[in-house]
Amino acid sequence: MLTRPTTILTGFLGAGKTTYLNHLMQLNKQVRYAIIENEFGEQGIDSELVIRPEDGIVELNNGCLCCTIHDSLYEIMNTLFDRKEDFDEIIIEATGVADPAGLAAPFVSHPAIKKFFPLSSIICLVDAELIEKQLVETEEAMSQITYSDVLLINKTDLVTENQLIHLKEKLLRLNPLAKIVMGNKSNFPELDFTQHHNLFNGTGQIKASENQGITKTEENFPVKQPNAHHHHAHTEEVVSHSFIFDKPFKFEVLYQQMLVYLTFQSKGLYRMKGLVWVDNSDHQKVMQSVGKRLDFQEKRAWKEGEQRKSTLVFIGKNLKRAGLEKLLSRCFAYILIILKIFDIFNLWRFHPVFN
Repeated sequence: MLTRPTTILTGFLGAGKTTYLNHLMQLNKQVRYAIIENEFGEQGIDSELVIRPEDGIVELNNGCLCCTIHDSLYEIMNTLFDRKEDFDEIIIEATGVADPAGLAAPFVSHPAIKKFFPLSSIICLVDAELIEKQLVETEEAMSQITYSDVLLINKTDLVTENQLIHLKEKLLRLNPLAKIVMGNKSNFPELDFTQHHNLFNGTGQIKASENQGITKTEENFPVKQPNAHHHHAHTEEVVSHSFIFDKPFKFEVLYQQMLVYLTFQSKGLYRMKGLVWVDNSDHQKVMQSVGKRLDFQEKRAWKEGEQRKSTLVFIGKNLKRAGLEKLLSRCFAYILIILKIFDIFNLWRFHPVFN
């Protein structure tokens, strides 16, 4: 029987899911992946950050995937079934505030989806530097760890050996059934995650819901979405603010403003990411933050005739749109007072671009 194994990538915002997805696709170039991406917020960023082959990305917006699953994922699986000759495996990259239990439900409870798209594993990326704080402040980080069967501790280069030992012990207490591996973007471990099928055949952590409204007779495609629907409060607490600008940023000022914001004013911010247009450059820049860290990387060159613009997304709790918009609006011109603030705090020395 022709099957297409499915892997779910989960992990809190900024844990490194997109970076790891890029690693998998570069490592396994012979594998044709169908990628399903989900982003929290109206503006999609991750689909632009993923280095991918010609296979398209199915991107679900306006909410976490586990909350929109019954409205769109079943239709996506019908489409993928019709095109099953075009790919070998499916990877679903869940939004950083998704509950993987709800996302995995169709793959362990719906007879047809379970039969043709077996769930091979749920891999949770864990931010070695920030996970302790995330476990205290959010329920989502806890659910992602406890429902996954592989925990990949990422960013190991940012913490000490003793911290890693302590973290591994804590994760084993939270999820003693999980396989725990460690790595970072320069040295991810090799995972044969298509070998975990038995974890979801009656002995795994994910249990099929008894009220999904699915019967044994529904073993063929196209599948119908069940009547049951689940809801998570995190979509009410977590907000996403998206901004699109059609003029270039002054790079030095943008860097200054964002660094000051992250250092002194970013309480409640989970994640910031953006594809930005900066002056005097023919390339896009990827701007993103995890915790207090700010990172800029050069992306692809602008295509001839392409409309240049910047798209930025801020995700967190109690974020004020007006304040963020005012912050960004300061970055389109060279502002002397901002530079003086940088001089006062001597922040230039923290980044080689200014040395």
